[in-house]
Amino acid sequence: MEKMNEPEKIIFVDNLTSIDEIETFSNQSNVKIISFDYTSHIKLTEKNIQHEISEIYLIQDTKKLQKQCFEFLNWHNLDIIKKNISFLNINISKLYNDQLIHVIVKIIKKFSEIKVIINKFPNLKYFASGDLLLIGKLWTESINEIPNSEKVKFYFDDIEISTNIGKKNIKISIPNSSYKKIKNISEKILELTLQNKNLSEKNTLIVEFNTKKFKKFFLESRNHNKNIIYYGRRRPGIWDLESFKIIKNSQCKIITSNIINDGILKKNKKNTEEIKEKFMQILNSNKELSNFFSIENISIISVISPIIKHLIIDRLDEIVYEILLAKQMFDEVNIDSVIVLSEIGMTEQIIIQLANQKKIPILHLQEGLHHDTQEAYEHSKFQTVFLESASKYIAWGKLSKDFQIKIGKIPAENVIELGSPNFSELNLSNNENNEEFILLATMPPQIEQINGINVKNLEKYLKDILKICEIVSFQKKKLVIKLHPTTDILNISKVIKEKFPDIVVIKKGDINPLIQKCSIVIVTGISTVIVEAQILQKPVISIPLIDYNWGKPSVYTENSCLLIELQQLSTNLKKIYNDPLFRNELIDNANKFLNNCFINKDKSSELVWNYIKNLTSN
Repeated sequence: MEKMNEPEKIIFVDNLTSIDEIETFSNQSNVKIISFDYTSHIKLTEKNIQHEISEIYLIQDTKKLQKQCFEFLNWHNLDIIKKNISFLNINISKLYNDQLIHVIVKIIKKFSEIKVIINKFPNLKYFASGDLLLIGKLWTESINEIPNSEKVKFYFDDIEISTNIGKKNIKISIPNSSYKKIKNISEKILELTLQNKNLSEKNTLIVEFNTKKFKKFFLESRNHNKNIIYYGRRRPGIWDLESFKIIKNSQCKIITSNIINDGILKKNKKNTEEIKEKFMQILNSNKELSNFFSIENISIISVISPIIKHLIIDRLDEIVYEILLAKQMFDEVNIDSVIVLSEIGMTEQIIIQLANQKKIPILHLQEGLHHDTQEAYEHSKFQTVFLESASKYIAWGKLSKDFQIKIGKIPAENVIELGSPNFSELNLSNNENNEEFILLATMPPQIEQINGINVKNLEKYLKDILKICEIVSFQKKKLVIKLHPTTDILNISKVIKEKFPDIVVIKKGDINPLIQKCSIVIVTGISTVIVEAQILQKPVISIPLIDYNWGKPSVYTENSCLLIELQQLSTNLKKIYNDPLFRNELIDNANKFLNNCFINKDKSSELVWNYIKNLTSN
């Protein structure tokens, strides 16, 4: 066999790289092309351009790399940042951590791979763009720039809006800034139709809630004479007739942007410009920051700086606006308590910090089912699963309370078992007309995890989804797929429709009506859908498709659902359909888990409002 020539050039490609430029390289001899993400891998494959996947050079332990990613998020604790990058005593640098992590994960993964590649081929010419170019320059001077075809985009830059026109679902993607303008205009119009209360009375502030999911909780406020205010900068309080009725019947006030005037913004314009200048100076020359963003004693500040500039500094006007809007609300409205579902989003962070400044109690309501293991601690901490800056954590029951105390190290007196108001609308009485279909609820790849952006893992994930479709179709069962409403980087819907045109794929909308009508629920990992299905007495099968090294959570250890490998799916589906004893045993196990997981299911809304009333009266 003839020995292949060694490459003379290596081309680094990611999702921002111009594929047209790569095509010119691909026609040359002795060129090695390496793809660094799933999107570019697919583009190259479609163009029949031979290439390698960067992960073949990823030799470092991904656990160690992932830990480094989370450690970098603590940059907001540096003295130079805390002293200079704040507005109204709010640390600006932390507000975008939920987006910054997605970029940091990519950078650290690329850094580790490029290090190995250049050490293996030290004397070659390299070509790259964007952060691949910047990382490459840390290891070699023999690297040249090729054009980008795309600009850097962050996770929440675009908002997908879905609406039904007749029987057809129309989806459009618009910039986040445009979405906010539309949202503000619509809320101002709706505001005119609502009978708003006197805001001088004491009010409970509800932050970024799903109005329909918490219907009973909103309406229950009237039985406790609690005035409520909805504050949603990402999520509108009203988006259809039902949500409008809930807001109206609960006499809920919606805070809109008309609470702030141009005079306040102009007054703070100078402060904003000063922060921008300080921030740029720190990014460009500060040794403390440069040393902090180091891997193996090599600073990657040259790679991180453009990201921080684009993500935070270029958006500083918007950030200041959000802080001023929230402050104006606290100044003008009598707020005696705050309720949040998370502490990670920008809105929540701003509200929590301002409320703490005014010593207003904040309740953090448990929203979902968590990976309650020690192995998943870092991930849980990043997601603010644990109580962080809020006053009290409202737990579903014993399991989540123990998780907060034992794993999260939260003082027991700050964790209150009151149940979950968000499942109040799940009612067995609406569960009578079952349809003979299997519901597949997908959990998307966790893109804040290195294992979640690994190309081979993503290819396997998509392949496994198609295999589930094949197995269910072979058994002559109808399959309905409910995609997670996050960004679908794998284009799952398109791929499924091409291979299985009869399968129904749904992205937007409430999953509960689908759970109520189905016969079996399949999930692709840990999801709140598991307990929602169990409450409605549906057998649940969990098939984790990507391993994040998070251990085995209680929902699995207590055998509340079937935890199986993909190759076991066909057999278990047949057993559930054909063996009533097996099916009933599975549901009985789920009910035992629910008894340990939840308390006060039917009374939780009432109990939470009672707790708030007692808390604020003291």
